[in-house]
Amino acid sequence: MKRVAAVIFLPLLIGLNAHAAPAFLSEQQARAKAIAILKGDPYGTTAAEVAKAIKQVRLVRDGNTKACGAKKIAAWEFHVVVVTPNKDQFNNGAIDGYLALDARNGRVLCANLPLLD
Repeated sequence: MKRVAAVIFLPLLIGLNAHAAPAFLSEQQARAKAIAILKGDPYGTTAAEVAKAIKQVRLVRDGNTKACGAKKIAAWEFHVVVVTPNKDQFNNGAIDGYLALDARNGRVLCANLPLLD
């Protein structure tokens, strides 16, 4: 009888522990999501070009991001810098801003970058 109880309750306990603490995306997973979001003009047409535009990545556990200000959820924040050949476009031909993604699912929280839908 004890064995039957262990077979039934052990998976339940494991499942509860898995949901007890929210899991965050790894930096690699979050970076892949950011690249997919940014891919296209003016950030880069290939994943490699977009990756070069990402200058810094940080996990913000308290939600205090440069892009959104204070949020109450953890975020992956990406500092993005792009120099465009057209000096009349954007800020004298330069884009310098942030993209913040929900650290759990990779959805966009906010961005202060042009041309993001």
